[in-house]
Amino acid sequence: MNPYVGHQNPLKEGQELFRKGLLSEAVLALEAEVMKNPENAEGWRLLGITHAENDDDQQAIAAMMRAQEADPTNLEVLLALG
Repeated sequence: MNPYVGHQNPLKEGQELFRKGLLSEAVLALEAEVMKNPENAEGWRLLGITHAENDDDQQAIAAMMRAQEADPTNLEVLLALG
């Protein structure tokens, strides 16, 4: 069970955890965010970045693809996907 499901602002929590270098915890918070708001391109983008920092390239690419689906004009996502 994801401990961040049901939190008021898992996106903000994920950002804070990422800044602290707590990547596994950040992934959980950001996964809770995209479960709560599946069309949140920023949540998917941050989840992708966090997976990449955690050397999980397959999950990083999948999250970035979801971010692109949610916001096809997001330049940061387009650059990340190359």
